Amino acid sequence: MGGAAYLALDYGLPLTPYGHGSHQLAVFVGFLAVPLTVLLQSGRKADLGGLDRGFLAGIGMYLLFLLPLLALIPSNPAYFRGYAQMGPVQGAWAFLTLIQVTSVDFFTKRIVQFEVERAWGPSRAMAAQFLAWSGAHVIEYMWLRDIATPAGAILFLGITGVTSGAVYWKTKNVLGMMAGHWVLNLLLAAAALLYYPA
Repeated sequence: MGGAAYLALDYGLPLTPYGHGSHQLAVFVGFLAVPLTVLLQSGRKADLGGLDRGFLAGIGMYLLFLLPLLALIPSNPAYFRGYAQMGPVQGAWAFLTLIQVTSVDFFTKRIVQFEVERAWGPSRAMAAQFLAWSGAHVIEYMWLRDIATPAGAILFLGITGVTSGAVYWKTKNVLGMMAGHWVLNLLLAAAALLYYPA
């Protein structure tokens, strides 16, 4: 159901006046709103985790990746100057980023990893979430390879996929990962604005 909603919105919305942000909205509906609704309608708990050590671990895990990303800013002015060129739409960018990246963590961890672990154990769950993570980052790979080289992009996405899966396996707290993924993007954008002011 989520996949069908994603495809319908991702390919349908660009044809409407609301085409800007349609991909992020499609990701949110297909990979967070629909799966969460199905969970709750079936009488299951959301099991997102709370504001505890697991929440902090999820944020902290993402912040570990900030340093290597910051190192890319000076060598990629054409890409990172784009943050300063957003101007008044920076708030919209932050919101669209929020609904997109949180949906990726929710789906790959709470839906794929959590449910596969319940049925077949943690090792298969780790493999399944890694495949889901890799598939969810195909579009990100296409621009990340231009600023980090193809090998660097594969390495970065591979390490983040394995690390995020391991942290979730230990904490079962997806809220921290959702928050951390968004905060990482915000901090990277803020650093780009400082390095390349408008």
